[in-house]
Amino acid sequence: MFKNGQVLIQKFGGSSVASVERIKNAALKIAEKAKRGLPMVVVISAMGDTTDELIALIHKISTFPDRRELDHVMATGEMVSASLMASALTELGIKSKSFNAFNLQLFSELCGSDYCITKIGRQKDFEEFLQPGSVAVVAGFQGITDEGDLTTLGRGGSDLTAVVMARELGQKVCEKYTDEDGVYTADPRIIPTAGKVWHLSYDEMLTLANFGNGILHPRAISLAKESDIRIHVRSSFSNVEGSVIGPDGDDSVPIKSITYCNKFVYIRIIGLSQKAIDSILKEKLPFETAVVEIDSDSISFGFPRSESFEAITYCWEKAAELEAERVECFSELTTISLVGSGFLFNKNLVKEFLDIAENSFCIIKQYDNLRLSIAVTKENLSKILAILHSKLQEINKA
Repeated sequence: MFKNGQVLIQKFGGSSVASVERIKNAALKIAEKAKRGLPMVVVISAMGDTTDELIALIHKISTFPDRRELDHVMATGEMVSASLMASALTELGIKSKSFNAFNLQLFSELCGSDYCITKIGRQKDFEEFLQPGSVAVVAGFQGITDEGDLTTLGRGGSDLTAVVMARELGQKVCEKYTDEDGVYTADPRIIPTAGKVWHLSYDEMLTLANFGNGILHPRAISLAKESDIRIHVRSSFSNVEGSVIGPDGDDSVPIKSITYCNKFVYIRIIGLSQKAIDSILKEKLPFETAVVEIDSDSISFGFPRSESFEAITYCWEKAAELEAERVECFSELTTISLVGSGFLFNKNLVKEFLDIAENSFCIIKQYDNLRLSIAVTKENLSKILAILHSKLQEINKA
């Protein structure tokens, strides 16, 4: 085991290695750090849209491919990019070698619907390779079962691989390189005035990730929190400082960011007594909820699209049982979420944003500690994002 600070852990996303030219550019960045003398572990994603292309390829053969075969196909993308990167580094005079789930023995176990890496079976051999100035290029997104079958870690799972590498090698910092140079107060492609957020807590970043911000994999953030590993999100295409995700965040910036997603369906049961609403709240729901809104005579649920069958069936049956007036379903709403520690310390912020939401054709709203979410029609998205972001900037400058 190395001491903290003795190994540099980096992760390069698919956009950073999407072409031969980008791989060469990333290799130059890595080589610059390697020449300073620290051993490095660089975790690599598949090139660009390779994973999507591999999934499409197997679906040309099988409509419902076996998960084992699907995993075996998908995992090859990271193996290719790891070997290409190791070759690029060797061309630059850097001692480099590619590693994958097999030759590292990255053992994995099923955690819910996805796999998690539990240990590095050949850690001693791995550590022996990590001499000063050497670079181990690790194929992300994959593990192996005890039986030797390849598994994948879910979309964005290379982030998880990188945090595992940091944990297993005793390091407390992991750098993620992507096409964005940090976390912003909003998507700068939609809100040009968005500014960079320099420090976020694990919980703030995890909430953002769960509600639309795709910079980091949620399970990677959770593991980083468990292992007290800071993640530095940086750009593959510049040397500017990025955003740091860690235990403390920055309370001087009350609202960190506003994000949005289209992954939730909403259903509202209308015409309920308070007793009926209380009875629903006491039940263990047969589906995962992301948003729950309670009004004087109704209850609304927001849930992932994958939970639609269970959720809609439950709500209709419950409405009939409790003699509700009607049920409304919204499948085409966009969920906007504001996230920040300020909501915990200043409840007036919640009211200020809810007042804006009430005047902005908001259909669903919910406050939950670090997060305030509202659901709006897609045609109103850009306008409402701009209004909410303007308020966010006003509050953060105060």
